[in-house]
Amino acid sequence: MSSSIRFTSYDLLPGRVLTRIFEHLFWVPMRDHNMRALSLPLGHQALVPILSVSHSWRVRAAKLFYRVATVVAGNSSRGDLTTWAIPTQRHMSLVKTNIELILNSGYAPKTTQLLVFSTATQSPTEMAATVSASRFCEFVWPSITHLYFYHPPVSLIESDMESANDTAIAALNHSLAVSMPRLSHINALSNTRDSFGLFALDDLIIAKLSQLRALTVLARVPLRLGAEELPRFLTRLTIRSSLTDSNIVSVPRTASASLISLDIGPVSPDDIWGPFSSGISDFTSLRELRLTFSANPTAARIPEDSRHRHLHKHWGRRSSRDSTTGNGWPLFPRLTALAVEGYPYETAYFLENFPRSQLTRLALRRCAHKISKFSLTPFTGLISFNGDVPDCNPTTTEGNESAIEEWVAQTMQADMPTMRSLSLSVGPEIFIELPAQFGLSGLRHLTLNTGLRMSEVEKILLSFGLLRSLRVTVTEVLSRTHEYLSRTTRHKKYLPAELQERPWLSITLEDLEIWLLEPSPGRQHRALLRIVHMAMRIPSILRIATQREYLDELRELGQHMPAVQITNVSCSDTDKHMWC
Repeated sequence: MSSSIRFTSYDLLPGRVLTRIFEHLFWVPMRDHNMRALSLPLGHQALVPILSVSHSWRVRAAKLFYRVATVVAGNSSRGDLTTWAIPTQRHMSLVKTNIELILNSGYAPKTTQLLVFSTATQSPTEMAATVSASRFCEFVWPSITHLYFYHPPVSLIESDMESANDTAIAALNHSLAVSMPRLSHINALSNTRDSFGLFALDDLIIAKLSQLRALTVLARVPLRLGAEELPRFLTRLTIRSSLTDSNIVSVPRTASASLISLDIGPVSPDDIWGPFSSGISDFTSLRELRLTFSANPTAARIPEDSRHRHLHKHWGRRSSRDSTTGNGWPLFPRLTALAVEGYPYETAYFLENFPRSQLTRLALRRCAHKISKFSLTPFTGLISFNGDVPDCNPTTTEGNESAIEEWVAQTMQADMPTMRSLSLSVGPEIFIELPAQFGLSGLRHLTLNTGLRMSEVEKILLSFGLLRSLRVTVTEVLSRTHEYLSRTTRHKKYLPAELQERPWLSITLEDLEIWLLEPSPGRQHRALLRIVHMAMRIPSILRIATQREYLDELRELGQHMPAVQITNVSCSDTDKHMWC
């Protein structure tokens, strides 16, 4: 009876909630080293038990399961798929696919996406054999509009195999183009090139050029496309290659007026908009822009007084050093999200070329800017900021800690009621003192990658009444004596009386991540005990995270909190993504 009641309650979940849950299981995030993360539809195995729960569950799960035709090569265990063992020139390659299931179920006319996924180090010839063995190219799929092609292993083309590999790449591109007549969205991550140095799916891109709406091309090798010009109605463009000293990504000539989202890199800081000068220079539809600059730009040798003559306060004038036709700098009338990584010059001047009061999301990573020149004050509508504190490089911060501390204090005291997410990276080697009072009254998510005391964490929780997630780095765990002195002096001096008398640290916080930076053995236990005591004063807490080596002791100390999930925070979790 209890199981029947439980089944009925689950079955009455709203349809949109079920769909979101199933999509979360179905779309799996993937990352290839320094490349951006991609979400791929690989969760077939997770959906198999759902198909037999009830009719309403099956209807929604089946739309995901059969909507994506999948070809997986390698040792991936994902997916409850029909399997063949295909002999290849080098090894037996395991291939998993649901093509036959889709054909037998009658869902083929409703299939809208194709995933080609490889975890093995395959040559182009072997990759073409994998797709051929799946029988996908034996049929025409009239409704497929999206292609996800994931082949990260680097396949070096041997001199005696160049002809065979070029033939296989051409055959694969031709088969995919014929099998998907309505293809309009291509998302490809591949480190394979033909003997001419062109991207593996270059022929497919050219074949579908007239109907492309979105194009994502990622590679960890120098990337080159054969197309001279991309279509005028392209709305989303991502072209990213590896960050090296000499690698500058080459973008085909592109019309800027139709783009809604643009993500390119690495690019030269002295010729950013060259490929977008095909008659229209203004990005009239662009909402999201992400620019990653080369690691060692040749322009770094330009004298300081001439670096920014075409980079700020020249909206409508043309500079002699600007290669963009028409206006000297394009306009962005609808831009709301901007991410900049690795800009080598003064970032404050560079940002003046964008509608700062209009931006709602801003991310700055590894950018050169001086504390005296950079401020978030002009960004009056900012909702999210994720960035490095000016001069946060340890080689340039010696003797400048006080200026950094003052900048952080001014930022956290700023009157920015729209700010919901703030992530500041200073570096744990720099210890700063947080201000006595905070602004940012509407803040929901806070990340501070800097040296903090454990008592500062409690101050943050008491001061931000709407905080839902907090990520901090604790570099100094006070001894019992120092902690007593801190409570009787600094803590009471900085916090108002009404905050000290609260029984709860927070009634909204759900996620707490604390990275302990090399505490001594005697203070490690005390730090973990403080974390548990803080969690006991947060009735809304759902998750606590710290390093893996401290998990066992933290779980033992927190065993009386069964409703709280205690997990590890890995190095990848602490990486600050560009979009926050």
